[in-house]
Amino acid sequence: MTKPSLLEVEARSYELDPYGHLNNSVYANWLEHGRLVFLRDRGETYTSIPERYGVHVVVVRQELDYSEQVRLSDRLRITTRIVRFGNSSFAFEQAVDFLDGRLDGRPAARGLVTMVCVGPDGRSCPMPAALRSCLDT
Repeated sequence: MTKPSLLEVEARSYELDPYGHLNNSVYANWLEHGRLVFLRDRGETYTSIPERYGVHVVVVRQELDYSEQVRLSDRLRITTRIVRFGNSSFAFEQAVDFLDGRLDGRPAARGLVTMVCVGPDGRSCPMPAALRSCLDT
């Protein structure tokens, strides 16, 4: 398991649904931002990876489990780490936790996102060893 990256966010009024809690689609955006922070913490971005390693990394599966409602002005932390490497893929585990310690350490939401390396032909390809080494910290 890799060292986690952390991102703090706050629920904003325009992210709420008609019931007054965070719209489900916002979690996917927050988790995407968390993955970008993970890459930046390792000196990479989604545009630097193809330039340096000759592959793109793309989401092929995203699972989200919601445990608790998030409301206006709630402050949360997104924790992102890689929990599995395959030949051409890797999986991020992500947690959305309340900064005020609500839920006794259980996350408000949890995500598992699988990404795959894609070559110039648009097909999956083995992960370059140098990319894996960069991500596996």
